[in-house]
Amino acid sequence: MSEAARSAHTRTPEQQEQARLLARAAQAGALRRSSATYAQSAALTRRSILRGAAFGGLAVAGAGALAACGTAPAHKAVPTAEATGHAGTDYSATEKVVNFSNWPAYIDVDPNNKNARPTLDDFKKQTGITVNYTEDINDNNEFYTTIDPMLAAGKDTGRDLIVMSDYMIPKLRENDYIQKLNLANIPNHANLTSQMANVPVDPGRKYTIPWASGFTVIAYNTKLVSTPVNSIVELFTRPDLKGKVSLMAEMEDTIAFALLALGKDPANFTDDDFKAAIAYIQKAKDAGQVRAFSGNSYLSDFTAGNTAVTMAYSGDVAALGQANLKTVFPTEGSLSWYDNMCVPNYARHKSNAEKLMNYYLQPQVAAQLDDYIDYIPVVNGAIDALKTLDASAASNPLIVPTAQETATAHPFMAITVSKLDDYTKQFLKVTG
Repeated sequence: MSEAARSAHTRTPEQQEQARLLARAAQAGALRRSSATYAQSAALTRRSILRGAAFGGLAVAGAGALAACGTAPAHKAVPTAEATGHAGTDYSATEKVVNFSNWPAYIDVDPNNKNARPTLDDFKKQTGITVNYTEDINDNNEFYTTIDPMLAAGKDTGRDLIVMSDYMIPKLRENDYIQKLNLANIPNHANLTSQMANVPVDPGRKYTIPWASGFTVIAYNTKLVSTPVNSIVELFTRPDLKGKVSLMAEMEDTIAFALLALGKDPANFTDDDFKAAIAYIQKAKDAGQVRAFSGNSYLSDFTAGNTAVTMAYSGDVAALGQANLKTVFPTEGSLSWYDNMCVPNYARHKSNAEKLMNYYLQPQVAAQLDDYIDYIPVVNGAIDALKTLDASAASNPLIVPTAQETATAHPFMAITVSKLDDYTKQFLKVTG
């Protein structure tokens, strides 16, 4: 019997189920921001224009896509036993510090002091723990290549907490790069919403805690469009929108919209469905309906009036606050995604990081964060807290979507890396 077979044979039923789920998740090549489209077009992530940060490159390469870009992952397959990460010596008791890496402008900031972050300051007052907060994650895979050599060598990255997008979690888990959380340090884990408490990339939320979530929706400029735009089909076919439409340069977003327009589910579709979606997009492009397949320029083009209607990320347009820019959830449904906190291997202050995770799972704290970043609350009770904190934000369906909008939001289907590569090539033939 091989070592792998012996390992599988001795695993408990729970470990076997976890390994099965991990194996499936590790093949996920197309959840949020995972196509090679951005890698090839240097398009930017959803935070780019609104947040004023220069993101680019590989933000959307899926699990295993680094190999296609010339940087192979350290491990080729899912570990045969349940991967729980590798702990370092935890100095939390004597070093009251958390080293936290996040995306630029993805946290609340004091309007009177750009260097002050109220929620982090309050955390220090409550716990005595200082947070060394660094906005150094400009791109999922670029950041992955930064920490990969250290983790592969069994070394501390210098970070206790990082925020990564949903599709990256299987890759980190596949390579056994993030640690299983001690939920005894995170009692507020019970506050997670039902949508966020049990997700495919981390069943039971044993390795990650959600930071924020959002939707891909439609936005239009009422100064340029007299009749409201309510459906995806209108983006692709409405005559008065010809030459005024911006679609996403990212494969998952635009393919998801095309699938929805055709009555298909982005979370469960066939190769034939994908080909039909490609043909649907090609037809709109050939007809002159599409002005651009946009990455970093989508929001600036939209606010400048270069495009009249665009696919959009929910928080971006919500934060603009311009009365003439209307955002709607398409009648066919929308695309959903989420970003996550996790603890890398060998972190020096894991317990302190878990305390910070627990802190952000308090309704009042979550509401304060969501009110600033304009994304969807992931904590039960945060919406009620937001109503008191900022009634206008609480009444904004982009920040607090209705039950119908939540129910009609679809994640993108998990696919293998080879399938992702194939789909991306087909998509690039259309977008150019």
